[in-house]
Amino acid sequence: MIDLVLGACRDAGVEDIAVVISPKQEAVAAHLRNESEATCKVVLQHEQLGTGHALAQVPAEWLARGDVLVLNGDLPLIRSETIRGLLEAHREVGLSATLASVDDPARRDARVLRGAEGTLDRIVEFRDATDDIRALGEINVGLYCFSGKQLLKALSRLRPDNQAGELYLTDVFRYLHPAHVMRIPDASEAIGVNDRVELARAEGALRERLLRDLMLSGVTVVDPATAYVDVGVRVGCDTVLEPFTILRGNTTIGEDCRIGPFTEISDSMIGDGVHVQHSWLDGAELASGSDCGPFAKLRPGTRVGEGVHIGSFAELVRSRVGRGSRVPHVSYLGDTTVGEDVNIGAGTITANYDGVGKNPTVIEDGAFIGVDTMLRAPVRVGEGARTGAGSVVTRDVPPGATAVGMPARVMRRQPRERK
Repeated sequence: MIDLVLGACRDAGVEDIAVVISPKQEAVAAHLRNESEATCKVVLQHEQLGTGHALAQVPAEWLARGDVLVLNGDLPLIRSETIRGLLEAHREVGLSATLASVDDPARRDARVLRGAEGTLDRIVEFRDATDDIRALGEINVGLYCFSGKQLLKALSRLRPDNQAGELYLTDVFRYLHPAHVMRIPDASEAIGVNDRVELARAEGALRERLLRDLMLSGVTVVDPATAYVDVGVRVGCDTVLEPFTILRGNTTIGEDCRIGPFTEISDSMIGDGVHVQHSWLDGAELASGSDCGPFAKLRPGTRVGEGVHIGSFAELVRSRVGRGSRVPHVSYLGDTTVGEDVNIGAGTITANYDGVGKNPTVIEDGAFIGVDTMLRAPVRVGEGARTGAGSVVTRDVPPGATAVGMPARVMRRQPRERK
């Protein structure tokens, strides 16, 4: 959530960013310092005495530099265009303060009261408001722009004269008259997150926005109610997302693909013209023209080349499959390198774990692995070699040879002509 807010600020051209948090939010502080050190500074609010007190923790010399943009950290749907518009409006109007508002009378948030000329009269927190004020529909978003030096003077005058006994940031407007109010047309941008119910509402609104953007860019989403796409996921034009498709993390889907139904893909790279159905992919790559599923599982480190078929109930981890190869169904490939134009028979297993560590299996170009073959790693099957059905391969199979039996023995060594 904080990353979405920071991203909107950066996209709006804001460079010097400070995030005020409680020392109890250790995970958030660590994330900000590790992931966003170059773009924001962490400021700790050791006592939770209100939003005005939180802003006052930012060093005065920072606030005095010029215009100061302030926004709540729980506004994950705020757009960079809105932030940029507020900054431009503040500088154009030339008043000491500008704030954003939306019309959303159902929200239990602070109400914006305007004066006769439409400028701000005051902001009243919901808990402090009378029924008449609560009936007003214009609410405070939590997005402001101030003249820094005047903001400092107003912060020094704040007093905890409210039911919460806190220093409200909104009370600075008592000392910053007149103030400009910019109304935002999209009320979803003002969705704040204070509990799990509001979190679900915000996530739903964000998902709807992301799917709409995808559809306008040329992606077909068959059922938006059951498609889940994370921020940052990229999907190419003319790709179809079937119902119950979940795309997470740093995932890229190429053009003209068909993904789903009932498919979850995380942190993966999918080329053009790929079909994935009823499958689970995490940290995998599928090159263009490949297909996967149904009920396939591709785990981290899996790299699948062009034109490869990964069939039903196949599982791959830390494995590479070369162009034009086939892993039709009910197979397990772990720590395996498969060359080009290889056929992996149904039920094939590369037994990569010996009880101590993981060992590699190499299957070279043009090999043909018979059904129910077990390859005990480390082992190599040479170019154009074959294994018989049900073989247990414990030793290398030379190029062009055929190995059969339990344990497998080489029955033929002459080279096999590749087509």
